[in-house]
Amino acid sequence: MAETSQERTEEATPRRKKDARRKGTVAKSQDLTSALVVFALLMVLPTALTMMGGGFMTAVKTGLSRIPKSLDFREVTGQVLTLTQPAIGGLLLIMATAMAIGVASNLSQVGFVISTESLTPSFNKINPLNGLKRLFSRQAAFDGAKATLKSGIFMFLAWSVISSNWNLLFGLSYLTPLAALASVATLMRAIAYKVAAAWLVLAALDYFFQRKQVNKQLMMTKEELKQEMKDAETSPELKMAMHKRRRELAKRRKLADTMKKASVVITNPTHFAIAIQYEQGKDHAPIVVAKGQDFMAAKIREVAAELNVPLVPNPPLARQLYKKCEVGDYIPRELFQAVAEVLAYVYRTLNRLKTRA
Repeated sequence: MAETSQERTEEATPRRKKDARRKGTVAKSQDLTSALVVFALLMVLPTALTMMGGGFMTAVKTGLSRIPKSLDFREVTGQVLTLTQPAIGGLLLIMATAMAIGVASNLSQVGFVISTESLTPSFNKINPLNGLKRLFSRQAAFDGAKATLKSGIFMFLAWSVISSNWNLLFGLSYLTPLAALASVATLMRAIAYKVAAAWLVLAALDYFFQRKQVNKQLMMTKEELKQEMKDAETSPELKMAMHKRRRELAKRRKLADTMKKASVVITNPTHFAIAIQYEQGKDHAPIVVAKGQDFMAAKIREVAAELNVPLVPNPPLARQLYKKCEVGDYIPRELFQAVAEVLAYVYRTLNRLKTRA
């Protein structure tokens, strides 16, 4: 069957991916975050429980020695704080670990994304008909099958650990309460580690599947790709850059046309540049045809070099000309002698070069 223009066969462009991220369409597996949090908690739980157990024993001893004499609210709340304070360290360790791993997992999956569009109220989000469609959609069926498979795997792993320790379970009645509790805790820890490891594997597979689904969702038709390329060519940023470039080229052409009339450029040599026009027998005095400071001075020197207009460094004269003259002005009488000496130097140099040639 021939491929139609409406088939999504093209990979998503960076612009489309950026727009999708802004709308909250990113590849993310909540299972991966949950599995990492559970696995991290299993790592810190022994330390946290030790801290909480020791704190609990300390709290009991302190509480028994400081029993409130009345049921006054202040004394009761003070007693509660006294009992709970020693165990707060272990609780904070658990909370901090869960929060840190959760944030790190989300950032590693999607990066830092602030999506206001996904938080914008919309009737479609609370429409019962749309809710029913999502409930009986293909995605909902897939999520249900995934949850059933995950639960089945977890139950199998738990059963495998329990079935291999029947002798231990049947012998609990012969143990002391403390030893029995330690045996059950060991059994539960083995189950938790196996379930967490399997959960991590399933969550990693789910994350790669989510990425594949998002990439497939963002794929474009040939028409969409052509339209986006057309829009990019006429984007406001590109138009502004093109306009700026055209303006710079126009200024450069105008400067080049002006500098063609110049006889010499007197420089500071870097901060100022003043282009002088003088033609013997035609001009009764030298004329300033261009002047500039810093960046503009650099442009004048650059164009002068391209047009082979002589550059003569004379800082005092350049500063005086820049201060007292505007473009189109004749050289002031008090500076005429200094400019004449520069022009005479230029003419002598040019005549010498012509003679050697």
